[in-house]
Amino acid sequence: VKGVYLITDAHTGRQYVGSAYGEECIWQRWAAYAESGHGGNVELKRLLSERGKEYAENFRFSILEVCNMNLGNDYIIERETHWKNILMSRRFGLNDN
Repeated sequence: VKGVYLITDAHTGRQYVGSAYGEECIWQRWAAYAESGHGGNVELKRLLSERGKEYAENFRFSILEVCNMNLGNDYIIERETHWKNILMSRRFGLNDN
């Protein structure tokens, strides 16, 4: 499914809000995190480079919102922005965008 997800650092409580849209669904997106530990996210990369790759074991994954596969990418990105604002993950979390 497409949608918006949350990664929480269980050690610090800092959060990252992400989304999966287009051909990539949540499962594929999370598989990228499982493989690399950071899924390409700049802040998570930085965190793992500072604390070691095994620090990724502190990350907890949750689904915030499931979206219909027929919805456009713009709608899902809009919902991702909504959750970033609600959870303040840009100011206090791991989102830098």
